[in-house]
Amino acid sequence: MNYFNRSVALSILLVFGGTLSIAADLPAKATTRKAGDAAVTAAALLKASGLTPSQLLGGTNTGLSAMLDFAAAELAKPGAVQVPTPPSMAKIVSLAKKLNQTGALDSFKASLNAAAASVMPQTTAVLKESLAGITLDDAMTLTSGAPDSATRLLRKAAEPALRARVMPLIAQAIAVNGTAAKAKDLAVKAGPMAAMLGVPNAEALESFLFSQVLDTSFSYIAKGEAAVRANPALLKNTIAATVFSFARK
Repeated sequence: MNYFNRSVALSILLVFGGTLSIAADLPAKATTRKAGDAAVTAAALLKASGLTPSQLLGGTNTGLSAMLDFAAAELAKPGAVQVPTPPSMAKIVSLAKKLNQTGALDSFKASLNAAAASVMPQTTAVLKESLAGITLDDAMTLTSGAPDSATRLLRKAAEPALRARVMPLIAQAIAVNGTAAKAKDLAVKAGPMAAMLGVPNAEALESFLFSQVLDTSFSYIAKGEAAVRANPALLKNTIAATVFSFARK
């Protein structure tokens, strides 16, 4: 390599080496800046709400607990839990209706609803326990987040524990109610074509029902959140009402 080529190569290395060094520093600087911005935002939120950090966290937990109480009361009402048939059984359900096998269909649906309703109290208990894991940062996202941010926060905090503790209860309820057997009976009574389609096994029904239990629970929690955001006085707690008054601004 002659002198000119070596000079050019050295210049390129210096330029790109400097660029790479700057690029390597950018993520660290961005992270530092983001953390600083978050601290400023947190301070601004606390100042605007007039609450101390402990009051904000306590008021958030009080409000979340009230939302869970609202959902539990609604879910305890007759007919509150209405589980649809699994989408994978849509053709079987259609054939059963055409053959006027509504008895078998109603029996299967009642079994699903009974299994779901039976685990609702335990679901609420797990959700209540999850409040212990709510942090000040979580409370900040509630006050500055979307209208359903409290519901989202609860789901994120509780879903792993719900899966671990409620799923076995659902499996037990399905076994006790004979839900899987009722699904097979429905397919048989819907005719030969339906029988060939196959039905979900117990494991598939458990997974489907778990998702329905969560969706139903959190739909009622969302209604509770909407109510307290619209009228924070419903919380009957000054600090909690302040948190949710600030959250709706």
